[in-house]
Amino acid sequence: MTGPEKSQCRILAMASGFGSNFQRIISLPTNRRNTHAIVRADEAGRSSPMRDYFNLISNRFLRKGETDEQKVAKGRQRYDAALAARILSTDKERPELIILAGWMHVFSGAFLGPIERAEVRIINIHPALPREFDGAMAIERAFEEFKAGRLTRTGVMAHYVIDEADRGAPIVIKEIEWKGEELEELKERMHFYEHEPIVKTMAKVAQEIVEDRET
Repeated sequence: MTGPEKSQCRILAMASGFGSNFQRIISLPTNRRNTHAIVRADEAGRSSPMRDYFNLISNRFLRKGETDEQKVAKGRQRYDAALAARILSTDKERPELIILAGWMHVFSGAFLGPIERAEVRIINIHPALPREFDGAMAIERAFEEFKAGRLTRTGVMAHYVIDEADRGAPIVIKEIEWKGEELEELKERMHFYEHEPIVKTMAKVAQEIVEDRET
């Protein structure tokens, strides 16, 4: 890597949802065909080497409505392995940093193992403080605690991704006080506050990657 490329970090964002956290991303795989993040990429006029729809069910890794737990687990592992291989398939476009920008799929070791061996870092944004409300419905669960008088604050964090959902080492944390609003208002405010940590974290980790590359 020579010239200006030495000071650049190849970043890939993975999104499933509306795309409000999708900022200045080089590549965008998605597991939902109608994700609004694709629209945001088009509006930004960005050409992407990997803007891709790759879905667990549509790509036949798992039958829709499958309830057998073993089949579900095997299907998800096959999907994860295939997705990792897809991301790592070319050296030229291989990312150095992956950002999960609203990615609604918990990765297994079948994805995380190859990505880790390739020395690609993965970060995620989660609407809760470390070790509080891991997993889905974090805002809703915090809201129930607010209403019960057991909690007065929550937060958002950007963290490294490991094989335990939302348990990776935090990188940027922001506490958010409850202002007595209803759930939908709280959700809107929480999602607004997600933007700053994900941008700060992306810049911080990308800079570390560039510096590590130069040593």
